Amino acid sequence: MSDKPVPAVVSIPAPLRLYAVSPRQPGAGKAPILLAMHGFAMTPLPMLGLAKQFTPKPFLVVAIQGPQSAFSPGTSFEERKIGFHFGVSPDAEDNRAVHRAAVAAAITWAAGQGGDPERVSLAGFSHPCSFNYRLALDPPHGVPFRAVVAICGGLPGEWTDSDSPGTSFSKATPVLHVSTRQDEWYTPEKIAGYRERLAARFASAEHLLFDGGHRAPSTSFGPIRGFLAAHG
Repeated sequence: MSDKPVPAVVSIPAPLRLYAVSPRQPGAGKAPILLAMHGFAMTPLPMLGLAKQFTPKPFLVVAIQGPQSAFSPGTSFEERKIGFHFGVSPDAEDNRAVHRAAVAAAITWAAGQGGDPERVSLAGFSHPCSFNYRLALDPPHGVPFRAVVAICGGLPGEWTDSDSPGTSFSKATPVLHVSTRQDEWYTPEKIAGYRERLAARFASAEHLLFDGGHRAPSTSFGPIRGFLAAHG
């Protein structure tokens, strides 16, 4: 019998900062919503700037600041730079719960700003991509996401084959995965089977490859915009 204590796990409220851009070309009725999520140890404003470039003008764009903070890689004590993320706990369920709660709260807030909670799409760079894919199997608001865009990110670790049928929610959601040829984190070998694994779980899956390293390629913005216009 181990003497290691078993923790009690309780939930606490935490601030969640959202940065929004109103529809630049309002349409009739409520605006479709795009929730944009930045990578690990990054901040939401650069992601908001990117999202404005690849999101159609009728959308309400909301960038979520990861609710947990960390020192950015390479920072020094004298010149500390703080970044944010959606969870790096060794307990994966903790991370998924934080991400789920953040997305649920962002949807509720966006709906109060004139956004349509039945027309929500997700876009993520790097760290949150796998979280977004997993969340699309069981959306927190009980409505299929209209579209999911992943940029330079991965898939849930257990999605190693194409055998899973997905869910009724994910089967109503098309996805677009953007990768780059010189990405040091998601190499060509690692991403080789992504399209097939995604196609098995979602309504449709596109996997586009561009030149560049671990960054959002500007050449992808046109295809992303077209994808969101078609599905969002």
